[in-house]
Amino acid sequence: MRAQPTFFDCAAEVGLTKHIGGLKATDRLIELCHIHEASFVLDVGCGVGMTPVYLAKKCRCRVLAVDISERMVERARERVTRERLREMVDVRVADAQDLPLGHDTFDAVITESVTSFPQDKQRAVNEYVRVTRPGGHVGLNESVWLKVPPPPEVVAWAAQDVDASVQPLSPGEWVDCSNVLD
Repeated sequence: MRAQPTFFDCAAEVGLTKHIGGLKATDRLIELCHIHEASFVLDVGCGVGMTPVYLAKKCRCRVLAVDISERMVERARERVTRERLREMVDVRVADAQDLPLGHDTFDAVITESVTSFPQDKQRAVNEYVRVTRPGGHVGLNESVWLKVPPPPEVVAWAAQDVDASVQPLSPGEWVDCSNVLD
């Protein structure tokens, strides 16, 4: 029996990308993370490649984009090729919780609507910090459920249709960055 396609499977097939705030939020991450032409940026959870292509075009920086989904990576590579940016953007399969990348490698690490999905969010954030060079920046654009607890129908929808693996966390439960940013 074939598994029911997830939201992300469908998004990969149609080339859908989504994150809170759209390009305005991406532009804010660019500003806050001081991304410019000399930057080497890691985009975690690149999906179909919209953000890495946008970064390469807007900032003229080098980008390594990763996603846990092989199909998303295929789509992102297609976009990079179509936009003629293969010299600036590399796309690979990788898990945010276990990045197969060296310590202190990137000037900036960004994620957009990604870090809410890994089972171990703290481990993912620790990985972002590990691969960011000293003086670099980590920028997250994430959504947090402010009303605790969320209605059961929202939890059911997130678990089934959006492939969220855990119950939404409140702001106080989310991720403690204080121990990784010192």
